[in-house]
Amino acid sequence: MTDVLRQTETGREIARENRQQGLEQGLEQGRVDGMRALLRATYGDLTDLDDLARRLAGRDHDGNIARIVAGATLAELRS
Repeated sequence: MTDVLRQTETGREIARENRQQGLEQGLEQGRVDGMRALLRATYGDLTDLDDLARRLAGRDHDGNIARIVAGATLAELRS
């Protein structure tokens, strides 16, 4: 069945969409992983590390990196 789908335009379109979704999810996960590493290196192990990293990576990723590098407090990042 998979081989039949690959031979149709619809099947190829589905495959392209799936690849694109996979790339986007990979990029998102990479941003979260990077943010987590930066937070851990700057502030140590935090009880809400994963949640904070996910939230900061999802909103103004580059701006939040700049805030951390500039010395933002945890209270500022959490607000």
